[in-house]
Amino acid sequence: MTDGASQGLFVIVAVVIFGIFVLIAYILFRDTLQPKLADIFKNATDTAEASLNYVKP
Repeated sequence: MTDGASQGLFVIVAVVIFGIFVLIAYILFRDTLQPKLADIFKNATDTAEASLNYVKP
């Protein structure tokens, strides 16, 4: 196997292992993450809306 092929294989294995880690983390923490992520998104959209609708006093 050439150096390029083994590097490519290493990248594929690393991506698969990282994907498995992310999947396990999502399964374990999805009930905790969902409300917090929704709050973060709502806060960000409220802040952006307030910034876009800013009127000088």
